[in-house]
Amino acid sequence: MVELLIITYSMLMWVVFKVFKAPLNKWTATTAVLVGIVSIGFLLLMMGMYHPFTKEARIYSLTTPVLPTVKGRVIEVNVKTGDRVKKGDLLFRIDPEPFQNSVARLDAEVVLAQSNLDDAKTLFERQAGSEKNVERAQATLDARVAELANASFDLSQTDVRAEADGHIAQVRLRPGALAVPMPFSPLMTFVHDADRFLLAGFQQNPLQNIKPGFEAEVAFIAAPGRVFSASVVGVSEIMAQGQLLPDSRLVKLEGVTPPGRALVQIKIKDDLSDYQLPAGVKAYVAVYSGTWKPVAIIRKVLLRIMSWENYLFSFIS
Repeated sequence: MVELLIITYSMLMWVVFKVFKAPLNKWTATTAVLVGIVSIGFLLLMMGMYHPFTKEARIYSLTTPVLPTVKGRVIEVNVKTGDRVKKGDLLFRIDPEPFQNSVARLDAEVVLAQSNLDDAKTLFERQAGSEKNVERAQATLDARVAELANASFDLSQTDVRAEADGHIAQVRLRPGALAVPMPFSPLMTFVHDADRFLLAGFQQNPLQNIKPGFEAEVAFIAAPGRVFSASVVGVSEIMAQGQLLPDSRLVKLEGVTPPGRALVQIKIKDDLSDYQLPAGVKAYVAVYSGTWKPVAIIRKVLLRIMSWENYLFSFIS
């Protein structure tokens, strides 16, 4: 950005001295240099404070590791990498036979426990049995009913389904694999459609000039030559440097701690459906406050030049 301003000012001085034939001597040359330094410094200061810009911006999506709730052999995989799914769609199926057997066994035990409870009540009513036997039979029935409910739930979990609308980003699962409910061994990666957003990391200096509703513009490296209209959604109330985890160590301020960047959520107003912009693509973001509006024009021009530069980098990268 500084280079662009220097080149622009140099071209302006070339026009002044070569085209308009302004006298060139040590005084005019010194004046031109000093005016250039002051002007460019002033523009950079105003743009940096009132129309801040960052190259640290990306599209993010929330992902969920797909884990089975029960252990078993996978007999069917219904999706592949990149497939779009709706809430409730079947992702894969675990062999239900062992769980069906457990449900059948516990179903029979519930029937037997109910029969034993009826017999105990009958004997108690005839004063041939004790109340303790009735309570014991009731407790046995309640335990079997609870076990049956758990077994029925486990059986329902052999069909692993999508919890929301989205797409499958990674599938390496095949029939025959053993599915185990381990948190560090997901079988698939699910990407949520509803939780996709653009986050930009700004320096702390211009934070007072970044507020919800302010106009913004976004340029993606993946979409050279295009600048998209946007607005500020909000500024995060915490940075990573402000996080304190529960432990026994006391807070200390000694040492070199990086100042960190504030996270700002940006909402793009333009339609992006015609562009391939997967989560993770990098973006340039500029925010425009209501102060020093003429300087905002320069920021807009510079952002568009940087967007067009992406064509050049695509050739040399």
